[in-house]
Amino acid sequence: MLRDIVKARIEELVSDLGDWTLEFQDDDTRGHFSANCAFGLAKRKGRSPIEVAREISETIKKSGEDIFSNVEAVHPGFVNIYIHPQFFFREIEKNLMLGSEYGKNTIGTGRKARIEYVSANPTGPIHIGNARGGPYGESIARVFEMSGYETFREYFHNDAGTQIEKLAATVWYWYETIRGGSAEFPEGGYQGTYLEEVARAAHATLGGALSMSDIGTITDFTLEFILKENEDVLRRLGIHFDGFFKESDFLSKGKTESSIAFLKKKGMLKESEGAWWFAPKDEFLEDRESVVVRSNGKPTYFASDIAYHREKFESGYDIVIDVFGSNHHGHVPKLQALARIFGFDPQYFSVLLYQFVRVKKGKEVVKMSKRAGTYVTAKEVLDEVGSDNLVFSLLSSAPVTHLDFDLDLAKEQSMKNPVYYVQYAHVRAENIIEKSGAEEPKSESDVFSEFVFSPHDMNLIRRIAEFPCVVADTARDYEVHRLTRYAFDLARAFHNFYEHERVIGPDGAISVPRLALVFAARNVFRSVFHCIGISAPKKM
Repeated sequence: MLRDIVKARIEELVSDLGDWTLEFQDDDTRGHFSANCAFGLAKRKGRSPIEVAREISETIKKSGEDIFSNVEAVHPGFVNIYIHPQFFFREIEKNLMLGSEYGKNTIGTGRKARIEYVSANPTGPIHIGNARGGPYGESIARVFEMSGYETFREYFHNDAGTQIEKLAATVWYWYETIRGGSAEFPEGGYQGTYLEEVARAAHATLGGALSMSDIGTITDFTLEFILKENEDVLRRLGIHFDGFFKESDFLSKGKTESSIAFLKKKGMLKESEGAWWFAPKDEFLEDRESVVVRSNGKPTYFASDIAYHREKFESGYDIVIDVFGSNHHGHVPKLQALARIFGFDPQYFSVLLYQFVRVKKGKEVVKMSKRAGTYVTAKEVLDEVGSDNLVFSLLSSAPVTHLDFDLDLAKEQSMKNPVYYVQYAHVRAENIIEKSGAEEPKSESDVFSEFVFSPHDMNLIRRIAEFPCVVADTARDYEVHRLTRYAFDLARAFHNFYEHERVIGPDGAISVPRLALVFAARNVFRSVFHCIGISAPKKM
């Protein structure tokens, strides 16, 4: 990619730079790239960063390297770099030759990654908070695949424990009520009308003659019903999984018991007041401890999570990622400790946390769903605004920030709606291509040599050339909101190009270089939309 070429040239010209970064500039009046290479070098030499930045700039200028059109040092010590247009043109040629392959890289070639995401509570429908983790994990998986990783997507179904007993009791109450029996709502039972729907489905499917001795049948039906509905919501969001893992299987197959025995043998558990506690005393947990087996002999949810993560860490994958809601913050150090215990390097294990979502209609906050009782369901939002609007919005902010999702804005068919804005840019590109009647060129090296491109042309070219770096950076740091921001910036560059430059003249004459840019932009729109998980419509 272009950034790697530029960085390699600078390192050939300036020695002892150490670790440094080269970033695309949003505003090309300050260069096409900005380098922080002067700071580390200045620290090692005991000099000011701006002084070292000026020396680096002069060294690059004097080299006569044809890739650099200008280099300047700016306070407090950055080096701003301008690239000759011909090197951007080469990126367009590469794009036209590679098509949908443009932007792919080899960061993960020969490596395997497994990613767990969503893993919704099995006692009800996926809520809008859980839903944020779906596009987050799916987008990481798609970027990984573009980066050469063999990727495994997984979902953990924690279908055991006291919450399942409470779930079954609530459904049984509604089942009894529906068939005209006498029942009392269980203490701590789940509110809302959703489980009444489940009970009606159970009554219709299983009949009305079940007794309390059949509570296991009711439980199995309920769990399967909820899981299938949640899977349907996820499919509508463009999410699929390669593996489903059930907590009940880890318990019934002895995997949880085996993992507890392993930790006991390693001296990682201690007994206190009849209970067993996870207490590794390492740099992750220090003096904190967590119950693994209760004093009544029943394992906690964390016990099965230990067994599940043991399977992850011992399965031969190079990278393991968990995507959880921010309420799992206290769970993170325990999992990091487990990685080391089970022989997995913690630096290749990441727990990515996301904040929850508040749904609004204009200025009014939507507080809860009657169906769920305590929260807004993802299905209700999905039914109202569609997959593209929901996915793009959930990925539009850094996951560590709280997100307000505006239903009214998401439904707007106007340029105020960010999803409409980016997709309409793709539609404009498709319209130009269709009107031109031309086939996609494979290379246009001779076309660019004499053509004088405008600032709007060059801004679009620069944005197209940035895409491989966007994919590579996201594969390294998992900041997938970079993709939505890039899609918006590319769309803005394309809209400006569309409104100011002619591709097809009034007489039908085609500007071949500009048509090449349209094809290149169309290719990138398709690829970045795929990474995000939204559609690339041809008409709107």
